Order: sequence, then structure tokens, then C-alpha cells
Amino acid sequence: MTLFRTYLIPHGDEILSLPNSESKTMNNVINRETRTDSSDTIVVISPHSLRIPSGLPVINTQYLSGSYKIGKNLLKGDYETSRDLNARLFKASKYFVETNFVTSEGELSTFPIDFGTLIPLTFFCNKKVSMLGQWRTSKRRQLIELGKKLYDVVSKLDTTVSVVFSADQAHTHSKTGPYGYDQRAKQYDKMVIRAIEKNQFDDLISLDDDYLRGAKPDSYWNLLMFHGFAERGKIVPKFHYYYLQEYFGMLFATAE
Repeated sequence: MTLFRTYLIPHGDEILSLPNSESKTMNNVINRETRTDSSDTIVVISPHSLRIPSGLPVINTQYLSGSYKIGKNLLKGDYETSRDLNARLFKASKYFVETNFVTSEGELSTFPIDFGTLIPLTFFCNKKVSMLGQWRTSKRRQLIELGKKLYDVVSKLDTTVSVVFSADQAHTHSKTGPYGYDQRAKQYDKMVIRAIEKNQFDDLISLDDDYLRGAKPDSYWNLLMFHGFAERGKIVPKFHYYYLQEYFGMLFATAE
């Protein structure tokens, strides 16, 4: 088996800019878990990468490159795509959809890295990357099944792989936040923590679209894939840390 570790990592700027004690704790906890990661390849599923209606986009350019400014600091990342892993994903399900940019190979075959991918990648040494977007479908069971298919692929590779589900939680915790206040934000985040601690995701799976519009998480669809992934591999989620950053929640968990 080549799966090294599975992560749920937030992508709020604050886990790198460190404006308060909670963000510093989050940074320390993530570093503690990732510093021992010896995998050759990182798979990142990000809600801020490419999104298409027909499935989960898999970026299959030869290279990935991006930058993102946090305060006075500029994050930069340049990676080579794990095309062998991507090819196996395309064979595993028609809902892993190949996407490209400019050209299929060479220096121009470079897709821009979004901050939901770049921020989690800063916690790892330079590795090959398979960058996936998010499929915001209402087909809950299909997302769980895709998580299972993803596990099947990464568990049969010849190289070691870690998988990062990049996600922030509800975004409507504060009246002064950009999305306003909704009481479902607090309920949603508690539900996510409980699901991970108890490894029981039924309450999340049954949420309707109106509830999600109120709480405004970007984690939901990735959490369903995470659930399928962990269930297929019989790996147990482990909750590490959660805190509320003004108007949105950030949570870190692993499974191994």
C-alpha cells in the first residue's frame, strides 16, 4: 500500500500570517503532522481550483505554477504534475474529468495554482502534485463513491502518496463578515467536528442545499469525498484542532 497519510487542511491566509494565538496553534499543529511526510506525491483537492458541472476536474498540464500574496509576503510554488496518477484517475471513473491549459506538454503547459492549493502545499517539501478541483454536485453518493475511487487509485501506485482535502468550514459566523450571519454556521462546524471525532457522517450527508447556502462552507463536497476515501481504506479520521477566524471556521484533521 502506498498511501502515506490523509489530511483535511484549511487554507485561510491566517494560518501563515499568524495574527493571533489560535492561528499560531493551527500552524504548529499542521507542521507537527506534515514535517514527517515522506511521500513522493501530493494529491490536493481544492474548492478554489477549477470547477466544472460535469464532474471533478483533474488538472493535467505538465506543470503547475502560482503565487499568492499574504500581507507583505509572496507565496510561490512550482510543481511537476503527477501524470501517471492522473491517468489512473481518468480510468477509474468518468467523473474524474481531464482538463488542460494552453498545450499538453512543455513549458507552456502550466496551470495556475489557486490559493486553496498553494497554502496547504507550503507545509510540504517539494513533491510531484496531482491538483484536483471540486465538484459541487447535489449527488452526495457520487461524491462518496469518487472518494472511494480515489483511494483505489492511490493505494495501488508504485510511489508513496499523501492526499490533502483542502477546506474551510462555514463562512457565516459573523454579522460583520462578507457573507453575513447565519445560525447554521455554528451548527455546521459542530457537525463536522462530531463527524470526524465519531467517524459518523450520516448527518452531513443528509444536509439539504438550502442549509449549505445558509452556512456557506466550501468544505462540504470535499468532506463527502474524504468520508468515502477513509471508508474504502478503513482508515480512521483523527480530529486535531479547530478555531473560528472572525467569520469562518478552520479545522485540521488527519487519517492514517
